[in-house]
Amino acid sequence: MPRLAPLTLALSLVLACLACADSEPGSAAPDVPEPTASWQEGPDAPFPGSLAGEVVVPASGEGTITITLSNARFTTLPSACRQSTIVRARSLIVDGNARLRCELSESDAVRTIRFGAVAVGARGDALGGTVRFSTGSPEEIALPTIRLTESPRALTPRLRLVSSPDFLNADVGDLRRGPGFWKPRRSANGINEDYRRAIDEVLGDWQKIGADGVFVAGDLVDGRWGRDSKGTGNFGRVRTLPQQRRALDRAAATYYPQWLQRFRKHGLEVYPAPGDHEYGDNPWPAAKRVLAPRFREAFADHFTRTRNGRAKYPDHPRGPHAATAYATRPVPDVQVITLDPFDITRERARIGLDGAQRSWLRNVLRKARQDGVQWIIVQGHVPILGPVRARGSSELRLLDGADSAVWKLFEKYDVDLYLAGEAHDVTVLEEGGVTQIVHGGLFQFGLTNALLLDVYDDFIYLTLRDYDVRHHDAGDGTRLWETVREGMPRHIKVSNEPFGLGTGVIRDSGGIHDASGLLRPGL
Repeated sequence: MPRLAPLTLALSLVLACLACADSEPGSAAPDVPEPTASWQEGPDAPFPGSLAGEVVVPASGEGTITITLSNARFTTLPSACRQSTIVRARSLIVDGNARLRCELSESDAVRTIRFGAVAVGARGDALGGTVRFSTGSPEEIALPTIRLTESPRALTPRLRLVSSPDFLNADVGDLRRGPGFWKPRRSANGINEDYRRAIDEVLGDWQKIGADGVFVAGDLVDGRWGRDSKGTGNFGRVRTLPQQRRALDRAAATYYPQWLQRFRKHGLEVYPAPGDHEYGDNPWPAAKRVLAPRFREAFADHFTRTRNGRAKYPDHPRGPHAATAYATRPVPDVQVITLDPFDITRERARIGLDGAQRSWLRNVLRKARQDGVQWIIVQGHVPILGPVRARGSSELRLLDGADSAVWKLFEKYDVDLYLAGEAHDVTVLEEGGVTQIVHGGLFQFGLTNALLLDVYDDFIYLTLRDYDVRHHDAGDGTRLWETVREGMPRHIKVSNEPFGLGTGVIRDSGGIHDASGLLRPGL
């Protein structure tokens, strides 16, 4: 966790030469600049008393620089480092934010690597570290050190939230624990030890970092229920509409409780939103539209209603989305709003808010501002602004984008952050002072990531946290069972520790500031 360092530093540190070119006796030495490093007081963003670091090295082709800090933590990823993608980690922060892996590419003769950091430790501790090079000689050089003249004051967030849309985006569950008819001879089960361990790794990380709540903006499950492409009969017959409804109910009663129990096991409060897979997945021909009310009821029974049938979140709209959209305040000055952007009736299927939900949203936002709420965070499954990066997605998006009535409400009432999924990739966009962050998705194919939101008095510090999830099929090609034919890869594993791929700051003034890595706005 970042800590405050009210230090006065004015220090320029010169390192030894990385490598000296061979030269003939008596010839002039080549004009190769010496690498240098410096610390100084940084701007008061994101943390007052933060440090600005700089390492200057001569170019030597492609390679990697690893900077390990002592009694300090990185708060940004340098722009000089090659940016990671959601499937290739090039530059990242690991080891409790104390170590930076910076991948370089051939470019300028001299590279300047600037980064933000913040001191930790106690008075008298040495602030320093090492720079290690993957190529050249020497391989490692120690950074000169400075003694902390004051103990950094701990800065603890008032609230730590995690956002991970599309978690899990698969029907992961033990079919023996549901009200179906599964037997081993019918199909493979819907879970194995690989999935149990991998899911525990990720949820255990959220527990370890002290998440006060987890946003999951849709696609909790695969949800293509009321179908049975292999004719297993695991949830009963699906030939007629009544049979499809009963099979849907059995599937929901199998997967939803187990999904929720995993969060409870790790002591995590979860705020789920419906995605297109909670409506059976798009598209929605007439035969699927008639099932929409049943899908809404199944979601509500497990996530937004208590056991006695009362609304878990009293603040919700009227109409068809009364049990799938809701608002709450985890602390008094943080307003959280969950939208259901799937307006599906017997006559149509569109992405957008119906009149009742839009009117409710307006009232929630107005009241939040009247109450002097500091931060407003909205989640919904689909992006509103676009275009966004997408991977293995049908790329659903809310109608009219920045010109939509929904986004205009966001602008009017100074919404700070809109969180969305669907795209299975990461894109940050801004419009009218409101920031949209699209991320997350597809656990079984290694694309899960999490956005940490550390809420302080006057800013929200963001960290994009990624997981090295690897998967492969069984040798015989068999997969774990889902109601559709493809199923899930049998083998999955979380390797290595989580790593940071981007940082940023949300301020009262609007927009994202000091963004680095994958949280830089734009494509």
